[in-house]
Amino acid sequence: MSKRDYYEILDLAKNASDDDIKKAYRKLASKYHPDKVQGEAEKALVEVKFKEAKEAYEHLSDPEKRTLYDHYGFNEPRNPFAHGARTTSQSWNFEDIGDMQHVFEEIFKNNAARGFTQARTNIPTILTISLQDAYIGCTIRHGDTTIQVPKGIRTGTKLYVNGKMFQIDVRQDAKFKRALDDLMIEINITAVEAMLGIGATLETLDGNKLQFNIPEGIQSGQIVKLSKVGMKNPETGATGDLLVRINITIPKDLQESEKVILRNLSHRDSITI
Repeated sequence: MSKRDYYEILDLAKNASDDDIKKAYRKLASKYHPDKVQGEAEKALVEVKFKEAKEAYEHLSDPEKRTLYDHYGFNEPRNPFAHGARTTSQSWNFEDIGDMQHVFEEIFKNNAARGFTQARTNIPTILTISLQDAYIGCTIRHGDTTIQVPKGIRTGTKLYVNGKMFQIDVRQDAKFKRALDDLMIEINITAVEAMLGIGATLETLDGNKLQFNIPEGIQSGQIVKLSKVGMKNPETGATGDLLVRINITIPKDLQESEKVILRNLSHRDSITI
């Protein structure tokens, strides 16, 4: 059974932009997601459509794969099982060369040289950015190449620009921790603030001031979730959450007047364990 053209699957022209490809894939992924249908027959049908759209997106969103596909279609020469793929061979005349040992040496020498050259060309250039850069997106100038880094990019992501491969390394942040598309931060409040509740203002990675309330009676270790202010997923466009972990601290240097106030509160004088 012949495979459908990737551009046809995504309903795109061959000069479609990267944004066009992303939008088309998101639309189909949402339409044909298996969780949105009932019944085994319907689910099986949309699963085929979903996988088909995913395969098309994975090829067309990768500049290197897209270039090969545009030139060779499904017969791209790097696939040894592609129909009509060409292979190179070398014939040997043992009378001219001398013996088998020399043949093996020549073969392995040539293969090693090709492998070394390919390995060198496939080594990506590492670009280190801050978590803030990953949060808001940034532009990096490397030699004569300009790299557009999308919002929400993760460590290890490879970008292909002008035939060059770059790999992103996102530095750890002193204030925010990252887990996929979610961010987490820990804050300390006193026991009184935990009992009564308190308002808080948090400066996010893009410099905005975010106001929220820590509810009364919160316990140490509990999480206050701030929805959709985490990292953006560059593939789906969805935004993660910001999780605020509460730590309750107990002061050790209370004034005597403060101790008097606390003693007047309802409390036990002793406990039996």
